[in-house]
Amino acid sequence: MKTTRVKIFYDGGHIPSDRFESIISSLSRKINGWLEENADVEIINILQSESQGAENAWNLTVTVFYRQ
Repeated sequence: MKTTRVKIFYDGGHIPSDRFESIISSLSRKINGWLEENADVEIINILQSESQGAENAWNLTVTVFYRQ
């Protein structure tokens, strides 16, 4: 069975792209590492949300619903 992977896409627009790209890359690596370590899980759904606070502070969350 092939390993499940995640790729997070976004439209950078007015976002400070270098910083946001770093956040996206880091989160993708964390999720893909978890998926590799848990290859036996059945992915039910994946949801994503983001928010921006003061001074360009970003909060990006990816939620993976799964069965094991």
